[in-house]
Amino acid sequence: MKLLTLARDLQRRKARERQQLFVAEGVRTVESLLASGLPVQGLLVADDAAANERVRAALDMCDARRIAIATVSARDLQDAADTESPQGILAIAPIPSWEMPSSPFAEGARFLVLDALQDPGNVGTVVRTAAAMGVRATFALPGTVDVWNAKVVRGSMGALFTHPVHLLDWTAVAGFMAQHEVTLWAADMAGTPLPQLRLDEVAAPQALIVSNEGAGLTPALAASVQRTVAVPMAPGVESLNVGVATGILLYAMAFRGMKPGYAGAV
Repeated sequence: MKLLTLARDLQRRKARERQQLFVAEGVRTVESLLASGLPVQGLLVADDAAANERVRAALDMCDARRIAIATVSARDLQDAADTESPQGILAIAPIPSWEMPSSPFAEGARFLVLDALQDPGNVGTVVRTAAAMGVRATFALPGTVDVWNAKVVRGSMGALFTHPVHLLDWTAVAGFMAQHEVTLWAADMAGTPLPQLRLDEVAAPQALIVSNEGAGLTPALAASVQRTVAVPMAPGVESLNVGVATGILLYAMAFRGMKPGYAGAV
Protein backbone atom coordinates (compact mmCIF):
# COMPACT_ATOMS: atom_id res chain seq x y z
CA MET A 1 0.00 0.00 0.00
CA LYS A 2 1.33 3.45 -0.89
CA LEU A 3 2.34 5.63 2.06
CA LEU A 4 -0.23 8.31 1.20
CA THR A 5 -3.08 5.81 1.01
CA LEU A 6 -1.86 4.15 4.19
CA ALA A 7 -1.71 7.43 6.09
CA ARG A 8 -5.28 8.24 5.06
CA ASP A 9 -6.42 4.79 6.15
CA LEU A 10 -4.73 5.14 9.55
CA GLN A 11 -6.97 8.04 10.47
CA ARG A 12 -9.42 5.31 11.52
CA ARG A 13 -8.95 3.45 14.81
CA LYS A 14 -9.95 0.13 13.26
CA ALA A 15 -7.24 0.51 10.63
CA ARG A 16 -4.62 1.30 13.28
CA GLU A 17 -5.65 -1.73 15.31
CA ARG A 18 -5.74 -4.00 12.25
CA GLN A 19 -2.38 -2.92 10.87
CA GLN A 20 -0.74 -2.08 14.20
CA LEU A 21 0.54 1.19 12.78
CA PHE A 22 0.16 4.83 13.81
CA VAL A 23 0.83 8.27 12.36
CA ALA A 24 3.09 10.91 13.89
CA GLU A 25 2.35 14.40 12.57
CA GLY A 26 4.40 17.57 12.70
CA VAL A 27 8.08 18.38 12.82
CA ARG A 28 8.61 18.00 16.56
CA THR A 29 6.66 14.74 16.80
CA VAL A 30 8.54 13.23 13.86
CA GLU A 31 11.85 14.37 15.36
CA SER A 32 10.94 12.68 18.66
CA LEU A 33 9.95 9.49 16.86
CA LEU A 34 13.21 9.34 14.92
CA ALA A 35 15.23 10.08 18.07
CA SER A 36 13.44 7.34 20.03
CA GLY A 37 15.01 4.53 18.03
CA LEU A 38 11.63 2.96 17.24
CA PRO A 39 11.29 1.54 13.74
CA VAL A 40 9.69 3.85 11.17
CA GLN A 41 7.90 2.48 8.15
CA GLY A 42 7.89 5.62 6.04
CA LEU A 43 7.77 9.38 5.85
CA LEU A 44 5.43 11.67 3.92
CA VAL A 45 6.67 15.15 3.14
CA ALA A 46 4.95 17.98 1.29
CA ASP A 47 6.82 19.23 -1.76
CA ASP A 48 6.93 22.75 -0.33
CA ALA A 49 8.27 21.69 3.10
CA ALA A 50 11.70 20.31 2.19
CA ALA A 51 13.24 23.78 2.37
CA ASN A 52 12.57 23.85 6.13
CA GLU A 53 15.85 23.14 7.91
CA ARG A 54 14.33 20.79 10.50
CA VAL A 55 12.33 18.92 7.87
CA ARG A 56 15.50 18.58 5.79
CA ALA A 57 17.36 17.17 8.81
CA ALA A 58 14.57 14.62 9.34
CA LEU A 59 14.76 13.61 5.69
CA ASP A 60 18.52 13.18 5.94
CA MET A 61 18.09 10.96 8.98
CA CYS A 62 15.55 8.86 7.10
CA ASP A 63 17.93 8.55 4.14
CA ALA A 64 20.68 7.37 6.49
CA ARG A 65 18.36 4.77 8.01
CA ARG A 66 16.92 3.76 4.63
CA ILE A 67 13.42 4.75 5.63
CA ALA A 68 11.03 5.15 2.69
CA ILE A 69 10.16 8.77 1.84
CA ALA A 70 7.24 9.86 -0.35
CA THR A 71 6.98 13.45 -1.55
CA VAL A 72 3.39 14.60 -2.09
CA SER A 73 1.58 17.85 -2.68
CA ALA A 74 0.74 20.03 0.30
CA ARG A 75 -2.95 19.36 -0.38
CA ASP A 76 -2.47 15.59 -0.34
CA LEU A 77 -0.49 15.72 2.90
CA GLN A 78 -3.18 17.91 4.43
CA ASP A 79 -5.78 15.34 3.40
CA ALA A 80 -3.77 12.52 5.02
CA ALA A 81 -3.23 14.40 8.27
CA ASP A 82 -5.45 14.77 11.30
CA THR A 83 -4.43 18.37 12.01
CA GLU A 84 -5.25 21.49 10.05
CA SER A 85 -1.55 22.44 10.01
CA PRO A 86 0.57 19.25 9.82
CA GLN A 87 3.74 21.29 9.12
CA GLY A 88 4.40 19.46 5.89
CA ILE A 89 5.62 16.18 7.39
CA LEU A 90 4.29 13.01 8.94
CA ALA A 91 5.65 9.56 9.68
CA ILE A 92 4.11 6.11 9.81
CA ALA A 93 5.46 3.64 12.35
CA PRO A 94 4.58 0.31 13.99
CA ILE A 95 2.83 0.55 17.35
CA PRO A 96 5.41 -0.49 19.97
CA SER A 97 4.94 -3.82 21.70
CA TRP A 98 6.04 -3.27 25.29
CA GLU A 99 6.91 -6.09 27.65
CA MET A 100 4.93 -6.17 30.89
CA PRO A 101 6.86 -4.79 33.87
CA SER A 102 8.51 -7.48 35.97
CA SER A 103 9.42 -7.46 39.64
CA PRO A 104 11.26 -7.04 41.89
CA PHE A 105 10.35 -3.37 41.76
CA ALA A 106 12.41 -0.69 43.44
CA GLU A 107 10.93 0.86 46.55
CA GLY A 108 8.32 3.41 45.60
CA ALA A 109 7.71 2.06 42.08
CA ARG A 110 4.63 3.67 40.56
CA PHE A 111 2.10 2.81 37.88
CA LEU A 112 -0.76 4.72 36.31
CA VAL A 113 -4.17 3.39 35.28
CA LEU A 114 -6.43 5.30 32.88
CA ASP A 115 -10.10 4.52 33.54
CA ALA A 116 -12.17 5.57 30.51
CA LEU A 117 -10.40 8.86 29.80
CA GLN A 118 -11.91 10.02 26.54
CA ASP A 119 -10.31 13.36 25.71
CA PRO A 120 -7.24 12.84 23.46
CA GLY A 121 -5.51 15.98 24.70
CA ASN A 122 -5.88 14.91 28.33
CA VAL A 123 -4.58 11.41 27.63
CA GLY A 124 -1.55 12.78 25.79
CA THR A 125 -0.82 15.14 28.68
CA VAL A 126 -1.25 12.40 31.28
CA VAL A 127 1.12 10.03 29.46
CA ARG A 128 3.69 12.80 29.12
CA THR A 129 3.37 13.58 32.84
CA ALA A 130 3.68 9.91 33.80
CA ALA A 131 6.92 9.65 31.84
CA ALA A 132 8.27 12.84 33.44
CA MET A 133 7.45 11.62 36.96
CA GLY A 134 9.18 8.27 36.51
CA VAL A 135 6.08 6.07 36.34
CA ARG A 136 7.09 2.54 35.33
CA ALA A 137 4.14 1.92 33.01
CA THR A 138 0.65 3.14 32.20
CA PHE A 139 -2.36 0.87 31.71
CA ALA A 140 -5.21 2.11 29.50
CA LEU A 141 -8.52 0.39 30.22
CA PRO A 142 -11.39 -0.11 27.75
CA GLY A 143 -13.36 3.09 27.26
CA THR A 144 -10.16 5.14 27.12
CA VAL A 145 -9.54 6.91 23.82
CA ASP A 146 -7.15 5.11 21.48
CA VAL A 147 -3.70 6.15 22.73
CA TRP A 148 -2.41 5.98 19.14
CA ASN A 149 -4.92 8.56 17.99
CA ALA A 150 -2.93 11.32 16.24
CA LYS A 151 -4.06 13.91 18.83
CA VAL A 152 -2.85 11.73 21.71
CA VAL A 153 0.47 11.12 19.95
CA ARG A 154 0.99 14.87 19.51
CA GLY A 155 -0.14 15.67 23.05
CA SER A 156 2.32 13.19 24.55
CA MET A 157 5.20 15.20 23.03
CA GLY A 158 7.15 12.04 22.28
CA ALA A 159 6.47 10.28 25.61
CA LEU A 160 4.49 7.53 23.87
CA PHE A 161 7.67 6.52 22.03
CA THR A 162 9.55 5.75 25.25
CA HIS A 163 6.96 5.28 28.03
CA PRO A 164 5.22 1.86 28.02
CA VAL A 165 1.44 2.04 27.68
CA HIS A 166 -0.42 -1.27 27.91
CA LEU A 167 -3.97 -1.68 26.58
CA LEU A 168 -5.62 -4.17 28.96
CA ASP A 169 -8.96 -4.84 30.58
CA TRP A 170 -9.43 -4.44 34.32
CA THR A 171 -9.26 -8.19 35.03
CA ALA A 172 -5.74 -8.33 33.56
CA VAL A 173 -4.63 -5.13 35.30
CA ALA A 174 -6.08 -6.19 38.66
CA GLY A 175 -4.32 -9.54 38.32
CA PHE A 176 -0.99 -7.81 37.67
CA MET A 177 -1.45 -5.52 40.67
CA ALA A 178 -2.35 -8.41 42.96
CA GLN A 179 0.53 -10.57 41.74
CA HIS A 180 3.06 -7.83 42.44
CA GLU A 181 1.40 -6.52 45.61
CA VAL A 182 0.83 -3.07 44.17
CA THR A 183 -1.27 -0.78 46.36
CA LEU A 184 -4.17 0.76 44.44
CA TRP A 185 -4.86 4.46 44.89
CA ALA A 186 -7.50 6.45 43.06
CA ALA A 187 -8.04 10.12 42.42
CA ASP A 188 -11.51 11.04 43.65
CA MET A 189 -13.04 14.34 44.73
CA ALA A 190 -14.43 12.63 47.84
CA GLY A 191 -11.08 11.11 48.80
CA THR A 192 -8.68 12.03 51.58
CA PRO A 193 -7.15 15.48 50.95
CA LEU A 194 -3.56 15.14 49.76
CA PRO A 195 -1.94 17.10 52.66
CA GLN A 196 -3.45 14.66 55.17
CA LEU A 197 -1.66 11.65 53.69
CA ARG A 198 1.80 10.43 54.69
CA LEU A 199 2.95 9.10 51.35
CA ASP A 200 6.52 9.00 52.61
CA GLU A 201 5.59 6.07 54.85
CA VAL A 202 4.37 3.90 51.97
CA ALA A 203 7.14 1.66 50.62
CA ALA A 204 5.04 -0.75 48.55
CA PRO A 205 4.66 -0.19 44.80
CA GLN A 206 1.68 2.04 44.08
CA ALA A 207 -0.72 2.50 41.20
CA LEU A 208 -2.73 5.67 40.74
CA ILE A 209 -6.07 5.31 38.97
CA VAL A 210 -7.46 8.38 37.22
CA SER A 211 -10.93 8.34 35.73
CA ASN A 212 -13.29 10.18 33.45
CA GLU A 213 -13.97 13.61 34.96
CA GLY A 214 -17.73 13.32 34.53
CA ALA A 215 -18.40 9.65 35.27
CA GLY A 216 -15.85 9.01 38.03
CA LEU A 217 -14.51 5.57 38.89
CA THR A 218 -16.24 2.58 37.36
CA PRO A 219 -17.79 0.29 40.02
CA ALA A 220 -15.26 -2.55 39.57
CA LEU A 221 -12.36 -0.20 40.18
CA ALA A 222 -14.03 1.63 43.05
CA ALA A 223 -14.44 -1.70 44.84
CA SER A 224 -10.75 -2.56 44.37
CA VAL A 225 -8.88 0.55 45.51
CA GLN A 226 -7.28 0.72 48.96
CA ARG A 227 -7.41 4.50 49.23
CA THR A 228 -8.85 7.49 47.41
CA VAL A 229 -7.08 10.82 47.41
CA ALA A 230 -8.18 14.32 46.47
CA VAL A 231 -6.41 17.58 45.63
CA PRO A 232 -7.73 20.37 47.90
CA MET A 233 -9.09 23.37 46.01
CA ALA A 234 -10.18 26.88 46.83
CA PRO A 235 -13.89 27.40 47.62
CA GLY A 236 -16.05 27.77 44.56
CA VAL A 237 -13.89 25.63 42.29
CA GLU A 238 -15.75 22.49 41.29
CA SER A 239 -12.95 20.34 39.89
CA LEU A 240 -9.55 20.19 38.23
CA ASN A 241 -8.78 19.05 34.74
CA VAL A 242 -7.74 15.39 34.96
CA GLY A 243 -4.35 16.15 33.44
CA VAL A 244 -3.61 18.80 36.07
CA ALA A 245 -4.84 16.63 38.95
CA THR A 246 -2.80 13.67 37.74
CA GLY A 247 0.32 15.82 37.56
CA ILE A 248 -0.12 17.06 41.14
CA LEU A 249 -0.72 13.57 42.53
CA LEU A 250 2.13 11.92 40.62
CA TYR A 251 4.48 14.67 41.75
CA ALA A 252 3.48 14.09 45.36
CA MET A 253 4.02 10.34 44.98
CA ALA A 254 7.37 10.83 43.27
CA PHE A 255 8.73 13.04 46.06
CA ARG A 256 7.07 11.33 49.00
CA GLY A 257 10.47 10.73 50.60
CA MET A 258 10.90 14.44 51.23
CA LYS A 259 11.14 15.36 54.89
CA PRO A 260 8.26 17.33 56.43
CA GLY A 261 8.94 21.01 56.05
CA TYR A 262 10.00 20.79 52.41
CA ALA A 263 7.53 22.63 50.19
CA GLY A 264 6.67 19.41 48.33
CA ALA A 265 6.34 17.16 51.39
CA VAL A 266 3.00 15.63 52.29
